[in-house]
Amino acid sequence: MTNAQMQAQFYLNEKKIFELFNFLIGHLLVDEPTDPIEYLYELLDKCMLFRAGLGEPPLLFTARHVESMFQSLDPGGLGSISLDQYKAGMTTLGIGCYDMNPKTCSAGRVDKQTFEDEA
Repeated sequence: MTNAQMQAQFYLNEKKIFELFNFLIGHLLVDEPTDPIEYLYELLDKCMLFRAGLGEPPLLFTARHVESMFQSLDPGGLGSISLDQYKAGMTTLGIGCYDMNPKTCSAGRVDKQTFEDEA
């Protein structure tokens, strides 16, 4: 990898550009707007308003979606899931920035509250 490529990679990682694009693409795929450019413009505007403290965050999934995801990972209703299930759930929800080793309720298990808090 050249120095220029390393600098570019560092910049993209530091500014979380990949996460931003995943967020934008995730919204496009969920909502399938007829005018994606206008939709992205409005979505970025909502992000800027939230960042300025003037609006609600433009969430891809609601708390109900997160709860449903946990329930699908915990069909037996144990109240906890494995670390692998936790990571798969975060990936499915499109969440790239989360604690990879969260507080666990028992060895190698993640409880519902931790899952929801991280999501």
